[in-house]
Amino acid sequence: MGGPLVLQDVNRLKMFPETLVAYQGHSICITGVHGHVKQGIEGFYQHNTRFLSRMIARVDGCDPHFVSANPVDAYSFIAYYLCPHPGGREAGPPDDPDPTGGEIVKSAIELQVNRFVGNGMHQDVCLTNHALSEAEVELEWEFDADYADLTEAVEGKRTQFAPVEVAWQEGELRFAYRHPELPHATLVRFLHPPTPPEYRDGRVVMRLKLPPRVPVEFCITVHPVFCGERQDPLYDCYSFRSRDTDWDRARMAWGAQLPTLHASHPLVQSAWDRAVADLGSLFLFDGTGAERYTPAAGVPIYQALFGRDTLTTAWQSSLLNPLMLKGTIETMARWLGDRTDDRYDEQPGRIIHQRQLNPLSLLGKNPFLHYYGDYAGPPMFLTCIAWYFMQTGDREFVRGLMEPIERVLAWMDRDGDRDGDGFYEYATRAGAWGTKNQGWKDSGQAVLYPDGRMVQNPIASVEIQGYCFVAKQLMGQTFLALGHVARGVELIRAADDLKRRFNEAYWWPEEGFYAQALDPEKRQVRTVTSNPGHCLSCGIVDQGKAAAVGGRLMAPDMFSGWGIRTLSSDHPAFNPFAYHLGSVWPPENASIALGLKRYGLNRLLHKLARGLFEATGIFYLHRLPESIGGHPRDAFHPHPGIYPQSNAPQAWSSSAVIMLVHALLGLRPYAPLNALLIDPDLPEWLPEVTLEHLPLGSSRVSLRLRRDASGHTDYQILESSGRPHVLRQPPANSLRANLFDRLGDLVETLLPH
Repeated sequence: MGGPLVLQDVNRLKMFPETLVAYQGHSICITGVHGHVKQGIEGFYQHNTRFLSRMIARVDGCDPHFVSANPVDAYSFIAYYLCPHPGGREAGPPDDPDPTGGEIVKSAIELQVNRFVGNGMHQDVCLTNHALSEAEVELEWEFDADYADLTEAVEGKRTQFAPVEVAWQEGELRFAYRHPELPHATLVRFLHPPTPPEYRDGRVVMRLKLPPRVPVEFCITVHPVFCGERQDPLYDCYSFRSRDTDWDRARMAWGAQLPTLHASHPLVQSAWDRAVADLGSLFLFDGTGAERYTPAAGVPIYQALFGRDTLTTAWQSSLLNPLMLKGTIETMARWLGDRTDDRYDEQPGRIIHQRQLNPLSLLGKNPFLHYYGDYAGPPMFLTCIAWYFMQTGDREFVRGLMEPIERVLAWMDRDGDRDGDGFYEYATRAGAWGTKNQGWKDSGQAVLYPDGRMVQNPIASVEIQGYCFVAKQLMGQTFLALGHVARGVELIRAADDLKRRFNEAYWWPEEGFYAQALDPEKRQVRTVTSNPGHCLSCGIVDQGKAAAVGGRLMAPDMFSGWGIRTLSSDHPAFNPFAYHLGSVWPPENASIALGLKRYGLNRLLHKLARGLFEATGIFYLHRLPESIGGHPRDAFHPHPGIYPQSNAPQAWSSSAVIMLVHALLGLRPYAPLNALLIDPDLPEWLPEVTLEHLPLGSSRVSLRLRRDASGHTDYQILESSGRPHVLRQPPANSLRANLFDRLGDLVETLLPH
């Protein structure tokens, strides 16, 4: 796809445009654009529980005039308001003919609120009198708490509630939720007030004297008491620059190890920079060590642990820093299923799907307190371990995981293959509240026959077979590298057998594509979806079928111009704004991009990557949301829209950007041999990329890649440490490389670069 990368001349779309959001760990504050908490989903939440449902400031009984409210970073924002001087005309210049006193009087009192979240919320409040004479004002704050679940706030309907008691004592406002099973409370404290605050009819009031040009400052802290345990805000400061907590230091340590990208196109650069910043903001900070770097799935709705989302994020972004991948692996191992509990779809050796501590989960109104209903997570867990080993060469870490590795492998072939036919089919055991579809697409209507009828469980989804294949293949290679030869050979043979049977059972010759699934009678579900694209990235696709699969994915009914749709636009159930029935998912597209690279389908990769990078240019902050609308890119649709209530940032949409760059550069690390295989093929719209300080085990390497006028991409090693071996080689599945090409590339590797 030729021509320059295009930045669309449209207004950039922001998800939840009526809100401001600050988040960190399990805390999130959602306000209106005015910075107040008044309505809808607005509130301060801890573990998706609303500990403040109202937070409004007034001066002399009136709403101050709103000036601006803006994020400073992911964890804080600043708001400004103005109020008139209560003295009126007398507070202005004595010789001013304006009877109102002019702007000096009307905009005299500035109210500034700096808000920081993390384990609670800290607010710095500053009032400044810009008039010519002293002012005396009454500042009041109105607070309330309702302990709604975030899901209840989004839907506008409560399914759990109890009385909330309010108490005021010595500068502290306390709300207590009198639910017998949810001992939650909220403490709102006023620190260093210039005058003692009073409590009147639901409002905290202070009478303040404001000399001209002398700021009057104090703090308000919000402490959630979650299930009886009080948490204290991380921050206690009047500055956006002086934060130095353990979380800040951990985030800085992660950021200090990141490689640096310099892209010749500013759109690619902006997308990369935004993705890196967002990934660094989503750590949950649970556990110790590397576990702290396990990311939340997304903000504002999925600020919790989601197994396959987190694993995908860590895998796709491992080019940056393998610490997130290591921490996610440790977290998943800690939550590995250890019993059979059908209510939560838990089985021994199964990877957790969701872990939420919101009210509906704690009360057992949904299964998400610890829910295991997912088939993507277990093989992805194994793939992530192998991927981490290839990137770091950390043998001791992998050896320490042998027990959970074997438990997951046992689950795959014991419980994952329900009927013993050698394929992996899912069906919930949790009844009506369990997740019906447990493949990569987990919405209830994600698997349909070509006429729109729902496919009943059990379902053997096409991408799950690919995930299990690559998990066994890579774990087999890992076992071999660790000296477990017999086990390694056994797993590789099992993977090869699955690949052979898969290509017989799922291939749809009339379409030149794979069926979406096998239904309960093992008949092909001949619906054209994006699912087979995952099989390209896994390498389970026969080489003779890969070009047809890639071409079918990029046909007009599937490729919208921005990305590959989840469902063909020719299907009767197609809807561009349905979750998995026509929308475009960036993380899925990034995995497909890696698959196109794996088979040497570079022309298709360039076309797909271009659409996705240009999509970043039409969204706020160049941030890819959770899911993009599936409308075609044409004169009638200059913008694809967005799936309603998409998270932004969404962790695996951020990692998708990193994986796109990974695929374009053709990087394949193998740290156990201190080797980096590279197969760069830059598109016309991205003629030069420099990647500095790329981690490879204990080594680092900096590369510059350039595309010349003939279309060939060459590379140059700018610097390195640890003497890594950089070898130019196409992937093993590449359709465009024969023996002579591979030998030629090896010779070229020996020449100066």
